[in-house]
Amino acid sequence: MLISTRSRYGLRALVQIARSEGKKALSLAEIAKIEDIPIRYLEQIFGKLRTAKIVAGRRGPGGGYKLCREAIDIPLLEVIRVLETEFFQTDCVLACPDFLPESVPADIEHAGCSRENLCPTKKLWSDIKILCENYLGKNTLADLSDGSLEMEK
Repeated sequence: MLISTRSRYGLRALVQIARSEGKKALSLAEIAKIEDIPIRYLEQIFGKLRTAKIVAGRRGPGGGYKLCREAIDIPLLEVIRVLETEFFQTDCVLACPDFLPESVPADIEHAGCSRENLCPTKKLWSDIKILCENYLGKNTLADLSDGSLEMEK
């Protein structure tokens, strides 16, 4: 599994916004300086987050970014799914119809794997994918922001 800098930077930036909620909107320049992230990269990341209605921006004096919902209502998995093209990059998991994302219709053809029915590691990759998705789905931006991430909730 590969978590890109897009997700790592995006989550760090969102934590800064979550921590400033109720105080003021944060500009990308402020976030870039605090988190030492290139502003051009933040612009790309925030384009995706805006489209997904995780953040909203306002221009001008006093402008910046705020969360569209409370941080407690934003699961980390939602953010990762917005920012990652393939969250679980194990070819056999991606090719196997058992592991296709819910957004892919069941009748869509997949490449498949010639060892799909014989693979001794298929369950391992499946279980790891499920564990990661459950962990990220149960923990929220608020949990990340205040350091209260938990394995079980």
